[in-house]
Amino acid sequence: MNDEVPMVEQNPSVPFLTGPRQFFRTLFEEAYLIRNLVRRDIKSRYSRAMIGFGWTFLEPLLLSIVYYALFTIIAGTPDRLYPLHVITGVIVWGHFGKSLQASVGSLTKGKNLIKQVYFPREILAISPVLAQFWISCTALLAVIPVMLYLDVRPNVQIFWMIPLGLFLATILALGIGMLVAPLNAMSEDVQHLFRFIVRAGFFVSPVMWTYEMAASRASGDWLGAILLNPMVTPITLVRKGLDGSELTIPLEYLMYSTGFAIGALFLGIAVFKKWEAKVVKYL
Repeated sequence: MNDEVPMVEQNPSVPFLTGPRQFFRTLFEEAYLIRNLVRRDIKSRYSRAMIGFGWTFLEPLLLSIVYYALFTIIAGTPDRLYPLHVITGVIVWGHFGKSLQASVGSLTKGKNLIKQVYFPREILAISPVLAQFWISCTALLAVIPVMLYLDVRPNVQIFWMIPLGLFLATILALGIGMLVAPLNAMSEDVQHLFRFIVRAGFFVSPVMWTYEMAASRASGDWLGAILLNPMVTPITLVRKGLDGSELTIPLEYLMYSTGFAIGALFLGIAVFKKWEAKVVKYL
């Protein structure tokens, strides 16, 4: 009688269309592990800093002061609410950029752990993005003194626009990051390229400017081209949620940005789950 146990591939490649289903199952089944990794990521970022979590507020506040002063020198006296718009743009774009870079480099950063034990590798992409999401939500508290100083009174929009804007930015970063993470495992040139993309995207996204500024200076095809940037809508949503003003972005572009983010997430998950088992040999 043969007692040998047949060898089974521990991490087989996942069919393209079933990847998203396995991803969301991992979110449910490995929730405890993900929570622990998120806590570890948050604590490790400020463990050796004297100010600690205070940098969550100080970093966007100091950056906003610099950008506000720079824009005022270049463009003259801006809108009264411009300081609030700048700090909001800095926080949302910072969340997107850091989440994107973390998910792009998730496999390479976790290569030592990958070589030691098997676990669902998508956790390496999920946990730093969720940690950054928590940090960004905390950083938004820094806008409260600015709102009080400017006498800004939000309305009920704050309860759906801010969560929707942050959600779109988060799944967009995670989706694009997971899409290229297997390629980055083969060549870390990808991570350097995306570091440049994040820096360049800062200027073509409404961080130092607003949608209303663009609409007043551009029209027709130029304005449409600006709105093709999928980060225009998330940043604008968070701004409108805070200042309580009307969302003037056309409905079709709001739907486009939402569809783009959701599509990027599902495509990124499918590609990641199909190829991550094959590219770990390059780590």
